[in-house]
Amino acid sequence: MSQDLIRQIDELLDVPEAKSRSRLLEEAIRHWLQEQAYIELERQTEAYYQSLSKVERKEDRDWSKIAARSAKQLWDK
Repeated sequence: MSQDLIRQIDELLDVPEAKSRSRLLEEAIRHWLQEQAYIELERQTEAYYQSLSKVERKEDRDWSKIAARSAKQLWDK
């Protein structure tokens, strides 16, 4: 690990929530993994919608409109 990165980690140890270097690294890795999972989910969602046929896209739009109307009726009560 580079000295610059170690220095930055050590500076973060001044934050009260930072208990140790290993805790900071664990949290950083956990955050990075969550971000990667989110990016992958976005990629899969985009791939799914791009794979839909015209008929399936129309059906999806129709269901979206129905759901929006239903939500509006519930919120307006």
